Amino acid sequence: MLLTALKLKLAALVAVAGIDTAEMPGASPEFTAILTALKADQDQVQKNPGAGPDVNKSFNDAVAKVRELAQKDDKDAIYALAHWGVLSGANINEVAALFRKAADKGQILAKSELAQVLMQAGAQNPDAVKEAIKLIKEAEAADNKVSRRMLAQLHLQGVTEGEKGLVVVEKSTAKAKELLEKGEKAGDGEATLGLAQIYSAGVEGIKQDQAVALEKLIEAGKQGSAVALSTYGARLLNGDPDTKESPKLVKKDVAAALKMFNEAAEKGLAAANRILGQIYENGVGAEGADVKQDVTKAFEYYTKAANGNDPQALFRLGNAFETGIIKDPKVQRDDKGNFPADNILIQPNPKSALDLYRLAAQNNLAEAFYNVGVYYETGTVVDKDPAKAFTFLMKASTAGIAQAMNRLAGLYANGTGVAQDVVAAAGWYNRAAEMGFAPAQIALGILYEQGAGVRQNRAAAAGFYSDAAQQGVALAMLRLANLYAVGQVPGNPELPRAWAYASQADEVAKKSGNKADIDVTANVIKQLEAKMKPEEITEAKKIFEKLPKPTAAAAPAAPTVQDPIPAKSGDAKKK
Repeated sequence: MLLTALKLKLAALVAVAGIDTAEMPGASPEFTAILTALKADQDQVQKNPGAGPDVNKSFNDAVAKVRELAQKDDKDAIYALAHWGVLSGANINEVAALFRKAADKGQILAKSELAQVLMQAGAQNPDAVKEAIKLIKEAEAADNKVSRRMLAQLHLQGVTEGEKGLVVVEKSTAKAKELLEKGEKAGDGEATLGLAQIYSAGVEGIKQDQAVALEKLIEAGKQGSAVALSTYGARLLNGDPDTKESPKLVKKDVAAALKMFNEAAEKGLAAANRILGQIYENGVGAEGADVKQDVTKAFEYYTKAANGNDPQALFRLGNAFETGIIKDPKVQRDDKGNFPADNILIQPNPKSALDLYRLAAQNNLAEAFYNVGVYYETGTVVDKDPAKAFTFLMKASTAGIAQAMNRLAGLYANGTGVAQDVVAAAGWYNRAAEMGFAPAQIALGILYEQGAGVRQNRAAAAGFYSDAAQQGVALAMLRLANLYAVGQVPGNPELPRAWAYASQADEVAKKSGNKADIDVTANVIKQLEAKMKPEEITEAKKIFEKLPKPTAAAAPAAPTVQDPIPAKSGDAKKK
């Protein structure tokens, strides 16, 4: 089996499911024992996904035991319930109540995370913002590194209240810098990265200084900041661009990048192992220091990173078990189209994939929330559970995943896993459409065309269809053809323009080679031509030649020309 364990043991400490007892001084033995047992089960899953313990059952059992401990007023157990509630998309008011209860008992992490929940209220609730700031200051005073960075950010922006601009947090670059420097001295790589970003951009009172920014970036990487490490490594792998705006401080040096990542990996930094996996999976070309593509080596590094609880590595391994991984695609297949067994690195195993996605989701990776949600929505290796699907997709949506927003909108539109709410569906389709996600643009266009959840507006519908058509989606072109065939103003068809869009869809379908799509587009063109005069066809051809050409190929998640939008959630395909 490819996956092997890499255990970094720290006496009496355990990090699992987004919780690290190293950040909980004085955690009770009972609480630590629950987390230790959960970690043991999850380690088994990482060693042998799909064959180890049921990761979902292990986590649910741990939650039940932590809940029992929380009922005994264990402050860390109360915090854990709230923290896990955030990750699973639980009722935000219930989560805030748990955070507040733990915070009142002196749980510092609870103060920091409750502050983050309260800050989301923003301008709508000034009292919540005030409480959040108070909690942030208390947590920072107790040496909480996350709150220290949050307070620094507040000082960079400044916080005022009311029309008179009552100062709640003074806007002060000097105070922000002082806080980040305090974090830097304490070894907080994210604080040091913050300093790097300040010097790189330049802010009021601090001049832009790319040389100092680079020094801070390198130091942040040494302190364990995954973002800093990957940012500096990327600069080494590619070299800085030579522009007038920015000096070329980092020369391309693949060997130095590899040395840096390997040293970090040897020190146990999971992110470094994951980055090495990415390098070997894709390969890097450089004079005198080529890194040849080596899939086997790549997944050895991904495995080490996953065993270090790196969520992106867990997610990449989940992808691998979902699709399967072969060592060399150039190896000849047998008569049945299969690769020889010795060329298969990882066999497809959806149960193993789900286990790994769940572990990544427990570490708050938005993409993992999306994939777990889709498994529940489609009933892949688990029973269909629309309510659970809704919970996970909501979490992924609020984290900014366009595909999740699109599927969540479909659940609202159909009343699947949630009360039917076409207005909410339109809102989520709109958010995904604004991010350029073609299926959402088409779905929103249909809502505007039909006046469902929004005021009917055929011009707006045409605009959304056009946006999707520009991405090379044949269905969007056919929706435009249908819209013009009927007429943006009902009863006033524009057949030449309809023909032009149908022909554009036909062109895309032929390039894709999908016979079903070709048949659909050809039939639409035939029906239109039966209604058109010769001069209209001549005009249509001129319009076709002037149509904007798609700027990109159809996105992988784009629906075929026969797909209904919005789709029933049970019929949706995982993208």
